[in-house]
Amino acid sequence: MTMKPLDRRTVLRGALATGAAITIPLPLLNAMLNENGTALAQSATALSPLYVTWFFGNGSLPGLWKPAKTGSGTAWDLSAQLKPLADHKSYITVVSGLEGKLVVGGVEHPSGSAAATTGAPLNGNAVRSESIDQTVAKIISTGTLKSLEVGVTPATPNGPQDSLATVSHGGPNARRTAEYDPKAVFTRLFGGGNTTPTPAQPDQAAKLAKVRKSVLDAVLADGARLEQRLGAADKARIEEHLTTIRDLEKSLDAGTTTGGTPAVCGDQTAPTVGKDTKSEAPPEVNTAMSKLTTLALACEKTRVITNMFSLPAAHVYYRHLPNMNDDFHDTICHTDPGDKSTQTRVDTGVQYAMRCLAEFLTDMKNTAHGAGNLLDQTLIYVTSDTGWGKVHDKTEWPVLLIGKAGGKLKGDEHFNYPGENLSRALLTVAQLMGSTTTSYGLDGGKVTAALPGIGV
Repeated sequence: MTMKPLDRRTVLRGALATGAAITIPLPLLNAMLNENGTALAQSATALSPLYVTWFFGNGSLPGLWKPAKTGSGTAWDLSAQLKPLADHKSYITVVSGLEGKLVVGGVEHPSGSAAATTGAPLNGNAVRSESIDQTVAKIISTGTLKSLEVGVTPATPNGPQDSLATVSHGGPNARRTAEYDPKAVFTRLFGGGNTTPTPAQPDQAAKLAKVRKSVLDAVLADGARLEQRLGAADKARIEEHLTTIRDLEKSLDAGTTTGGTPAVCGDQTAPTVGKDTKSEAPPEVNTAMSKLTTLALACEKTRVITNMFSLPAAHVYYRHLPNMNDDFHDTICHTDPGDKSTQTRVDTGVQYAMRCLAEFLTDMKNTAHGAGNLLDQTLIYVTSDTGWGKVHDKTEWPVLLIGKAGGKLKGDEHFNYPGENLSRALLTVAQLMGSTTTSYGLDGGKVTAALPGIGV
């Protein structure tokens, strides 16, 4: 008997005790790929790629960030600050040597953030162009949620510039501000059809938690009916998908990680997994956001995500790390002794950010998608707002391209482009994601050629 293929947008449906409608998107199943469910699944390149910007504020230590050797595979090794990503080396493309040509004295972080995400200089306090995530969204986004913007810590920088408030912009006067509350993100993704959070609904997630039937209970009957139409592999994938959502739902309600371990904050208390209110970027918030964004991509609730781990020039305090009670931007980056290879506490902060990134990469790699996993199908652009934060050095800008982008990136490579314009990385990303544009950026940030050698 030939099974009728499923539409890619198939969802599980149900109703809560309150009468509210609930939909749960599904992961990519073999039954969604073609009439016999096998042809497209034989190649990871058959699916269009997904996209993520992963941004961390305050730069790196270039002497510890840049790998010593270029090349592929065993020809190069991860640097000290990239060692937390060791389990994912085969997916990493390091791009070194780039320079933020648009960085302006006195507003280094705002102009650096704009350079790294829009390729255009500021007009006063305003950005002049859309950011790379929105460029990509125009190419690959479908459905109602064009893109999703989240963050781990809302720790605020000094300054009124658009490019300090967010790194996602639809263009001038079109900020796309991050949501920092995991419960609100969960509600937005899985709590019904509302895809635009509003100030009038701040308690939506808390109200949902009080509903007698959980989100999954409301759709179990629909899931049982669907499983009767699927093969063994797809049944197992749906069961795994629903289990992951149930575990996450429980952890958000209980204030614990999915393993049941109490969340640990900087003051050694066990807060609920909600918004970071102490500017600490606590690990349990990162865990929740990593799992939520992975789920959002897995079921293609959205195809474009920006994760602002920390904002440009963020006054964040990593109090849960040893000897890190000071303001990371003002004190640790700018006043701690040392050079671009020896600022110990800066290194501690950067490596923490990379461990948080590694957790997201692990979730992505462990999530099946088509014939491979989400890292096979995604391009993750990792960058910051400065090179070396102590002196706002605009050289050796930190840039990583992670994932295989649906077969368009080889991975496990390090390319060095001394002095090249940072905007060339943005044009490279745009073209890898399917853009036919031959230029990117404005004024001193405008480039007309992608970085050579990257991509297959």
